[in-house]
Amino acid sequence: MSSNYSFEWTKADEALMEWDLFLLNNPRGHSQQISHYLKSYTKYPFFNYEVLIVRNKEGQIVAGIGTFIVGIPFLKVQVAPIAPIISKEVEFLFDDIISEYINRSKKNKTFYCELKAPILKEYSVTYSQFALNEIGNNSLYYSGKKGSQFGLIRGTNGFRSVQIQYESEHTPYELLWKEYNKNTKRNIKKAESSNLVLQFAQTESDIKSAYEVVEEIAKYKGFPVRSWSKMKDFLIGMVNDGLCIVPYCKIDKKVQGALIIFVVGQRLTYAYGGILRQHNEFKIGHFLHNEMLKYSIKQGYNCYDFVVGTSPSVARFKEGFGAKHIAFEDSRYWVNNKFIFSFWKVFKWTLDKMNVITWTSSK
Repeated sequence: MSSNYSFEWTKADEALMEWDLFLLNNPRGHSQQISHYLKSYTKYPFFNYEVLIVRNKEGQIVAGIGTFIVGIPFLKVQVAPIAPIISKEVEFLFDDIISEYINRSKKNKTFYCELKAPILKEYSVTYSQFALNEIGNNSLYYSGKKGSQFGLIRGTNGFRSVQIQYESEHTPYELLWKEYNKNTKRNIKKAESSNLVLQFAQTESDIKSAYEVVEEIAKYKGFPVRSWSKMKDFLIGMVNDGLCIVPYCKIDKKVQGALIIFVVGQRLTYAYGGILRQHNEFKIGHFLHNEMLKYSIKQGYNCYDFVVGTSPSVARFKEGFGAKHIAFEDSRYWVNNKFIFSFWKVFKWTLDKMNVITWTSSK
């Protein structure tokens, strides 16, 4: 059956534009697979990328993997966050794609390869359209060891998502409002009484101003985000290609709160955000996310993904909107060179002790 499909590793611009369009329109598309995201890491030394594209006989993309190659000769790894992305009707290609990925990592002379497949840990009718379902326990994926030994780039662990329901008796927003907790409802009402105005950044200047708020809050709270110089081309390219929106609010002609929202996979995914504290009484954060939920309804989307992997306080904020964690299966990895892998573990342990690198998700 797989003989009816072509497998091609590429970095060609035309093919990557097709890949991004596939991810945009396919419910299983994911922001960590977008070519802009992959390219953005080439701003760092020793980072490269390539994409496996699978086409049917008609030449249409039906599956693929966006992957990073990180390191120097004899000390390289290959990592694919949230992959493979496979259309529902061709899930039978899953093991062929995993095999192709493992073999490719060997051809690239990496000592280690890793991926996190978007397989739901527990079946969900709502989220089955956004993830892989028909993957048996005997799949080649489960031949890999569970977990991750390389932490610079990790796939997000599923969704922290608000489900949007459509029925005739109640409007989708009425159903959402029922799921908000009391604190969230109170803060949204307070925000709406403040006459905040929702705007969307389109120009480079506005996108930069919005991202500066993200950087400022990250610095205040002590967590890492990439600098504007590293993010500039990525964000501007995403906005220009309709893969990202940047909603923000101004007070006294200055941006006081902004979100970076990816528009991939028939849903909105919250990526980054920041709200300046001097105007906390306006509840800008509640206002912006509530407006993005309304925006999702206008687009006919079935969920709004707040994203997993935040502090307990931020998780509580998201849960106030009714967000629930829908988990993926654990990452898997394969060792191509045991000797270098052993050396790598000692090297990584040394860096950890010296606090040279923070081995956390770059998402």
